[in-house]
Amino acid sequence: MIKAIFFDVDGTLIAHQLSDVPKSTRNSLNRLREKGIKIFISSGRHKNELLELPVKDIMFDGYITLNGHVCLNENKEYVYGNPFPKEIQEELIKIFSNKEFPMVLVENEKFYINFCDERVSYVQKQINTPLPLVDIYREKEIFQATMFIDKEEEKKMKHEIPKGCKFARWNPYGVDIISEQGGKVEGMKYFLNKFNIKQDEIMSFGDGENDIDMLKFSKIGVAMGNAFDEVKEISDYITDDVDQDGILHALQHFGLL
Repeated sequence: MIKAIFFDVDGTLIAHQLSDVPKSTRNSLNRLREKGIKIFISSGRHKNELLELPVKDIMFDGYITLNGHVCLNENKEYVYGNPFPKEIQEELIKIFSNKEFPMVLVENEKFYINFCDERVSYVQKQINTPLPLVDIYREKEIFQATMFIDKEEEKKMKHEIPKGCKFARWNPYGVDIISEQGGKVEGMKYFLNKFNIKQDEIMSFGDGENDIDMLKFSKIGVAMGNAFDEVKEISDYITDDVDQDGILHALQHFGLL
């Protein structure tokens, strides 16, 4: 029996062509909660971004943000965090300061970028999000970093990012840098323990490479029709696109609605 479902945000809950959460998805989420199934956001986004996105008025039982590095309760209050160790943080700050590529440093309360270019503008427009603030590092804990690079540039940077980190791609030109031991699964484990839910009682939906671990960890991992090919390959089920009622159709397929 499925007792909890984890949802990615961009390209999964939000159809960026519509700049909104499809009506069928909103209704599905409400019906799941009415049936007693817990629902969670599981995203690489910062909490400040979630407050500005179309999901802000939907009630969830918890929030996994920053790819599992920070978890929030149903009231969007901080309940769990896993910042980078000091030595990794120092190496990331060096890369940030070198300004070879646009790079965001993400703290618990805010995030900022070293510089913006046309690629940053393009990606942020795709996800209906304003340009990040351009700023400098001010000696706060870092939970995640983001680079605006393509896959070829990622191959180069794999040899430059600190040992103990890995890339989690969410856009052809956007990739998060997270702990090698981290990822959305770490946040999922926090909530499973909190609500006494077993691994074989969960389902998840995603579309990006940073969702792969989450889908593989779940009893049922669903790839959206608009998902990356790599995500579809590892999923248990491929549903329709986000803007073609994909979430509703998958929930119906598995008899949850």
